[in-house]
Amino acid sequence: MTSTMPGPAAERAGVLTVVEHREPARLAALKEEWSALFDAAQAPSPFLSWEWLHTFHRCFAARRPLWLLEARDRAARLAGLLVLSGRPGLVGERRWGLLGNGLTGADGLDVLALPEYAGAAREAFARALAAGAAAWDVLDLEDLPCGSPTVAALRAAMTARGVRAQVERGFVCPGFVVRGTFEEHLARIRRRETYVRRVRWLEKQPGFRIEIAAAGDAAAAMEDFLRLHRLRWEVEGGSSGIPPGPVEEFHREVAPLLAARGWLRMYRLFVGRDAIAAVYGLEVGRRFFYYQSGYDPAWSARSPGVVLVGRTVADAYARGLTDYDFLRGTEAYKLDWAWDRRETCSVRLQAPSLRAGTAVAAEEAFRAARGLARSVAPEKMWGALRRARRSLEASALAGARGG
Repeated sequence: MTSTMPGPAAERAGVLTVVEHREPARLAALKEEWSALFDAAQAPSPFLSWEWLHTFHRCFAARRPLWLLEARDRAARLAGLLVLSGRPGLVGERRWGLLGNGLTGADGLDVLALPEYAGAAREAFARALAAGAAAWDVLDLEDLPCGSPTVAALRAAMTARGVRAQVERGFVCPGFVVRGTFEEHLARIRRRETYVRRVRWLEKQPGFRIEIAAAGDAAAAMEDFLRLHRLRWEVEGGSSGIPPGPVEEFHREVAPLLAARGWLRMYRLFVGRDAIAAVYGLEVGRRFFYYQSGYDPAWSARSPGVVLVGRTVADAYARGLTDYDFLRGTEAYKLDWAWDRRETCSVRLQAPSLRAGTAVAAEEAFRAARGLARSVAPEKMWGALRRARRSLEASALAGARGG
């Protein structure tokens, strides 16, 4: 059944019609059309794929209301897609965010659209959201690419409705354009001599090899990666990126789907029979996305993780890719290899209502209190609290799973 709330069932924007759905089953029904749309889009983030977001919904958002907006052309072809998920409010407000935000660290969430309809789809979605402003209080659209035309489209549509728009910078994402040769790239690396020495030493060890998992090995490779990721972060109290439990289960489920699409690039470095380092990457549309990594701390003096990162960079050149994206985070090892950067941003849209104003004021007070607490708490304690909160959130959201 097609819903007509919170906005009208269809909002005309040029040649496109926006149709809204609320039924979770619609996500599964859209698989083929969604995949065709993704494949035709211009360099989309892998976190906008059906494989990622459908799995995310099943694992973490099945309890939450769904708001799915489809932009269709005159031939009823899917030309654009925007998927929102309900969020709990501090004062009971009706709050929505982009499906996929939080827990799994998805960057580049945005409107997914055919290139020829990208502008029209953004405008159509913005008008549909604005038209339904009486039925929502706050839209928190996080992890958008900075400079996304979606931001301007939303502002233009919302201003006439009295909706307040606030844009904040998010994460810095290092990366680089793949141009020239790996040797030229390596010559620019600050610690290239150390890197070369580590490579040569490891290459002399019995059983040294680097493997990239084939589709049939995705499950085993993921288990190696998760083991090494846990080992890497145990000494620091645990990982906040992929904590044990529901988030690990999400990656176990999504890995075979990514592998079936030819996107999963799971690197493992072996010495003897054991993997001692792993990199979890995605390769989509001639772009490499470095998602996460792990290594055995017993080998830290030999930097197997750094050696493996270097291999992923070398492969980006060898495979003729166009871009390498380290995703969020400015860790030193990323900055050693990357000299470009992009950023994410968040857009908060506040409806012109007392409840929305109260909700935003309450959240700002909460954020101020949290900032004060962080300023006085030791960093290790704050990190432990953050990891505990993420684990509890993941467990709560995973309590009811969708099909």
